[in-house]
Amino acid sequence: MADFRNIDDRSLADLLADQQRDALDAADPRRVVQELQIYQIELELQNRELRAAQQALEESRDRYADLYDFAPVAYATLTRQSRITQMNLTAAQLLGVERGRVPELVLATRLAPGDGRTLRASLVRVLDTGDEESIEVTLGHPPEVERQLRLVIRREGLPAAGESATACRVVLLDVTEIKRAQAVVLTQQRFLQCVVDGIADPIRVIGADHRVLLMNAAARAADGGTVGDVLPHEPGSAPAVAAGGAETKDVQRRQGPDGQTRWIERISAPLRGPADEILGVIESSRDITEHLDLTGRLKEREVQLEHLAHHDGLTGLPNRVLFADRLKQAMLQAHREHRQVAVLFLDLDRFKVINNTLGHPAGDQVLKQAAQRMRDLVPEGDTVARLGGDEFAILLVGLEHGDSAGLVARNLLKSFAQPFTVAGQSRYVTASIGISLYPEDGDEVAVLERNADAAMYRAKDQGRDSFRFYTKEMTARAFAQVTLEDALRQALTNREFVLNYQPQHNLDTGGVVGVEALIRWHHPLLGLIGPERFLPLAESSGLTLPIGIWVVQTAAAQMKAWQDQGLLAGAAVWVNLSNRDIQNPNLPETIEGIVKAVNLAPGALAVEITETLAMANPATAAGAIRRLQGLDIKVGIDAFGIGYSALAAIDRLALREFKIDRSFVARLPQDAAGCAIARAAIALGRALELRVVAEGIETQAQADFLKAEGCRIGQGHLFSPALPADEFAAYVRSQGAVAAPIEPAATG
Repeated sequence: MADFRNIDDRSLADLLADQQRDALDAADPRRVVQELQIYQIELELQNRELRAAQQALEESRDRYADLYDFAPVAYATLTRQSRITQMNLTAAQLLGVERGRVPELVLATRLAPGDGRTLRASLVRVLDTGDEESIEVTLGHPPEVERQLRLVIRREGLPAAGESATACRVVLLDVTEIKRAQAVVLTQQRFLQCVVDGIADPIRVIGADHRVLLMNAAARAADGGTVGDVLPHEPGSAPAVAAGGAETKDVQRRQGPDGQTRWIERISAPLRGPADEILGVIESSRDITEHLDLTGRLKEREVQLEHLAHHDGLTGLPNRVLFADRLKQAMLQAHREHRQVAVLFLDLDRFKVINNTLGHPAGDQVLKQAAQRMRDLVPEGDTVARLGGDEFAILLVGLEHGDSAGLVARNLLKSFAQPFTVAGQSRYVTASIGISLYPEDGDEVAVLERNADAAMYRAKDQGRDSFRFYTKEMTARAFAQVTLEDALRQALTNREFVLNYQPQHNLDTGGVVGVEALIRWHHPLLGLIGPERFLPLAESSGLTLPIGIWVVQTAAAQMKAWQDQGLLAGAAVWVNLSNRDIQNPNLPETIEGIVKAVNLAPGALAVEITETLAMANPATAAGAIRRLQGLDIKVGIDAFGIGYSALAAIDRLALREFKIDRSFVARLPQDAAGCAIARAAIALGRALELRVVAEGIETQAQADFLKAEGCRIGQGHLFSPALPADEFAAYVRSQGAVAAPIEPAATG
């Protein structure tokens, strides 16, 4: 037989393949030898495979033994009685024994008292049921070093039929360090809990899932909750803070156990992890009720101190410092608006006599009553101040005419003519008043005050109980105005007012399409006085309301009479309303009552307000306009273009008409700027679908220009001046049929 042991596997396989490929014929005597060689080669190959498999098995067994012995986890096999039948080197090192003594080692005896019984009971259950169990035991007896073990017990293999399992495979995990770390953590948690429990404010730590992770005793007492509770979603809660990543604050109103309202400030800050990720929310609450009360008292005290710093302690009026500041601000505003400011210095006459005879308490009573009288008489928005002693100062702002300050001074003197009540008795105390005006008498605070003071001493030198302006000319004009005001108060009673009427013409056809009622005053001595002279006086003296009602009544009654005569059918009479008229909350009802009383047709009465009035307080004007238009009374703007209109405000007011002021019409057509302004106004009216009227037309050239630019209505002396009622009726008849009223043209 050939020896194939020295031939490598590949060559031997090739030889076998050659023999099988070159097989001899069955009748060939060499066939037997050939088959024996093939068999011998196959047998050699099989032996080699067997030896390789055996070697691999031995190597695997050795590796398993090494893995088992040197695994970082301790393994052991235990009987029902806890006798160790097998263990790895890690287990032997853990138990402190030699592996050769395994048959002599009973694990239960190495455990702390009581843990042995626990182990045996667990082994029995696992062997009987096949369920895995995990128990924790203590290895060692004092004074030995004890180790904490966690035993994971599994039944070893499946018993044969009819037999019982006899051994368990046990994993022994040394959890001593874990237990120590847990003990440290638990100690730290208890310490942290003690710390947070010692904080008086409620504190909670809330996870992103709204679950309470930690809370102190104050939070438990306040909310009655416990760790693990799931909180409802609300602003400032975990998701909201986690989404924003920023601290939030909110104040909640709660009802305390005593029924009192408490204010709680809640601060929610994100709870961040090691990687700066947001894990939840740290929420702290604080009762700020007392803090808010204290803050409120402090603010109230600050307000009181601020008030005391700028106000007189006796009368509550502004003091000299605050008066000077308000005067400075009033001068700046008057400069922007091209208006005047008046400074009145008022000194009580012979006030020292009261102090010397009746005592300072009596003098204080007089000062308080004098302050109240001045408050009652001085218009809202102006300032009354006490400068010291018996000296007062009054600031009047936004005056169009300096003469108005004289009317206020006259009314103050009238008020002081009434007796003062002092200690139950009536005492008479007059006053002297000096007046200076900005900018005529100075453009600095100190200068105006000094000049008003000088005028006041001039009033005292000239007999007291009077007023004087800083200049003699102003004093003379003021007394003339006072005289005129007295006459104006009697004008209504004496029926001295009349209405003249000016027609409004269609610039295309020439027909009369409307009429404006204009008031005049027939003064018994001065003759016919125009409205530009007495209406500002009526405004400052509070006479505009009764005069305005008289104008509406007279115009409505006259319009009704004309319509009964077949005149002005479909047209409207336009009357002018003052600032006080439009601010009167009863104005719409008053006008409605007048229209109904004369049985005037709807739409036959219309009103005009000045542009300055409409734009100065659009909200008040808009309310009055809506109510008037609800009564079918049209509202327009007079003297458009001389104020400070805001287009948005004009649109909101829902006006039906505006008049191009006569100052612009007078410049047509030769003045380029006047033409541009007129064109812009007409274009604005068409865009807003308003009835545009040009007033003050004096020449045919002006009328032709306005007509060419699209203005369809005009009034002025070119057509007719304002006429008395009977002359106006004759004028309308002379014009023939009244043209159809012109409605606003819609833009296309």
